[in-house]
Amino acid sequence: MSYPQAHQVSAPERLPLASWGQRAVGRLIDTVVVVLPAFLVAALLALMATGVLALTGGRNLSSSFGILTAVVAFLAGTSYEAVCVTRWRRTLGMRVAGLRVGPLEGAGYPGPLPVTASVARGALLWAPVLFAFSAATLWTLALIGMLLFGLWPLWDRPNRQGLHDKVAGTVILTAR
Repeated sequence: MSYPQAHQVSAPERLPLASWGQRAVGRLIDTVVVVLPAFLVAALLALMATGVLALTGGRNLSSSFGILTAVVAFLAGTSYEAVCVTRWRRTLGMRVAGLRVGPLEGAGYPGPLPVTASVARGALLWAPVLFAFSAATLWTLALIGMLLFGLWPLWDRPNRQGLHDKVAGTVILTAR
């Protein structure tokens, strides 16, 4: 008498932590994916507002363009990051670089990420952009952002997390 074999479900594979280089490539791609469209949307909004003000005799909005761009970039970046990480566990840049976001408590195994963690991660990552409406603050915040989010994983042990990963309780894994 033979017994039917039970269908074996394999456990998910443990993924190694991503290298700093992979993270940098992914972040660079994501920055371009977010900032270029945000700049175009902000430019379009500023042109429309300038046109309306010109027709009504109002003031010039060129000084407000930087603020508008910063707000649009922050909202676009936070939304992009939160939606992509919650839904697919990666952004376009992470996909190209072969990365995936995982829960810290998962110890390298894929697992669920709370939406709030994805939103907090994205908001913290893109927060410096809110203050980048002048050249001086742009460069200062770019350096601070690069240190906290980009370079921090170089010396963080054992999980190679940026500040945004620490707040959200996530790690960046190599997705084979």
